Amino acid sequence: ETARETHEHLREQLMRRGLFFGDRPLSTVLRPRFIHPGQYRALQVGIQAVMPAFQKIHHAAIADASIRAQFRLNEWEEELIQVDPGFDTPSPTSRMDTFDEEESLWLCEYNAETPAAIAYTDVITEVYYALPVMREFSKHYEMQPLFGRHLMLHTLIDCYRQWGGRERPCIAILDWKEVPTYSEFVLFHDYFELQGYDCVIADPREVTYENGR
Repeated sequence: ETARETHEHLREQLMRRGLFFGDRPLSTVLRPRFIHPGQYRALQVGIQAVMPAFQKIHHAAIADASIRAQFRLNEWEEELIQVDPGFDTPSPTSRMDTFDEEESLWLCEYNAETPAAIAYTDVITEVYYALPVMREFSKHYEMQPLFGRHLMLHTLIDCYRQWGGRERPCIAILDWKEVPTYSEFVLFHDYFELQGYDCVIADPREVTYENGR
């Protein structure tokens, strides 16, 4: 009975809260991702050791064209990187993709763009916490969620302040309408507005750059 009630609750919540990657539900089975506090600490230590290296590479490449040559940038890319974004971190919303194997942490790749999953993970965590089977599970095990949307918001505001912004900003989520992660844009949009920030989801084809704006 608990399994049946849990499955029905999960399916209903996925539909109601827009938890889809394209047309595919994010979770079709009960598969929470648990991480032990010791593993989490190892993850923090490992990432804190690697991230400064990316920062150092970035600064060196910006300063020295011979270092930059190995990246084989196009002419328009060379022109673009000369523009000062106004904040120090080259990719403030980047993500390390890692996996844990035999108590060792391995780095798969560095996603330097704006990777998906933060809002998805937060909302699906809320859904899982309310499932009947998790209520039973929590009677025997202590669990603590790892939320991330507030960290994304703090990062965006921090970059905005470094750039020189003083007023409360309007946040734009800019990407193609056809991408399968569009449903996560909606989750972020709703979260930002709940925190008191105006937010707009826009397609790059809908915007122009004129007179410096």
